Amino acid sequence: MELIFSNIPPVWLPNRSMYSAFEDMIHDADSLRIASGYISTEALTELKRIFEMNKKSYLELIIGMHWFDGFTRSQYEAAKYLDDYLRSENAGEIKVATVFRFHGKVYSFLKKNSPFAGIIGSSNLNSVFDNQNTYETDILLREQKIVSDLHNFISALSEKACTPFNKLKIKKFIESKNILLEGHEGVEKATKEELSKVRLNLSGVSFKIPIKSDDAPHSNLNVYFGRGRENNRGLVKPRHWYEVELIVPIDITSKSSYPKAGYPQTESIITVYTDDGWKFDCKISGQNSKNFRSADDLKILGRWIKGRLENNGALKVGEPVTRKVLEKYGRDNFELIGTKESSVWLLNFGV
Repeated sequence: MELIFSNIPPVWLPNRSMYSAFEDMIHDADSLRIASGYISTEALTELKRIFEMNKKSYLELIIGMHWFDGFTRSQYEAAKYLDDYLRSENAGEIKVATVFRFHGKVYSFLKKNSPFAGIIGSSNLNSVFDNQNTYETDILLREQKIVSDLHNFISALSEKACTPFNKLKIKKFIESKNILLEGHEGVEKATKEELSKVRLNLSGVSFKIPIKSDDAPHSNLNVYFGRGRENNRGLVKPRHWYEVELIVPIDITSKSSYPKAGYPQTESIITVYTDDGWKFDCKISGQNSKNFRSADDLKILGRWIKGRLENNGALKVGEPVTRKVLEKYGRDNFELIGTKESSVWLLNFGV
């Protein structure tokens, strides 16, 4: 038995994190069964890519709370995307608890149809892949009887209290506004007063930065479809669905009023306010100041851009950002607008 902690400062312990334990167990497993109270769009897309890129043979996921609490449209689309993939490959399925709310978090790892490890605790599936600021505690189990009991519990839950996802008729979704940045570390919700102050302080400088799509199938907004990163045990970890790294054309970055990467530093940080009321830092870096991304966490800018594409209905989870997607949304660029403070800018992606 091994205790697992989130290790969010200042409560930093020598124990490893949930993702570290999950990563090791899934490396050794060929099959995986999960029962999680809650899921997230990004967790489902990352789980699908891990399963696909590492050639695992079977995955069963039970979603415990959303039949009663509701799905967002993007959560539903991500679940359908994963379920369709598993069924098409004859490699598993998603089920939903419909008899009662299931709030547990249980993971069973199998090799040649035999469970060899399990995890039980407080970590929902989304906490495995992207735990921002919620401290979770879990236990990794290896004792054979307990591991088998955990596996048998998932079987009973699946058979007696769940409905296959593809049999459910879900037509009503919970709120469609972009909530992906709520509670995200490094992001603040700007007040109306702050936004008004920024808008009254505009300098008259602005740049329309094009969003690459068909010409960037594995970069920019589509880094999720890149090769991924391989750890020292050979497990390939995919790029996160919301990671983005934008490349700005030199005919824009060469203009004297465009924010520069700085010298002798190789990067500079600007604070951006968005047209829909968020505030976070972005980083300008690279040769000719060509790289534009959110500072510290590449997912912040991605959640802002791709989240709006998803909520608009232009982008489905798991699909690439193409010219057609941008046309459906209504614009193929975002606007970087200067203020009289050189380190403060306004980002506009409205339609």
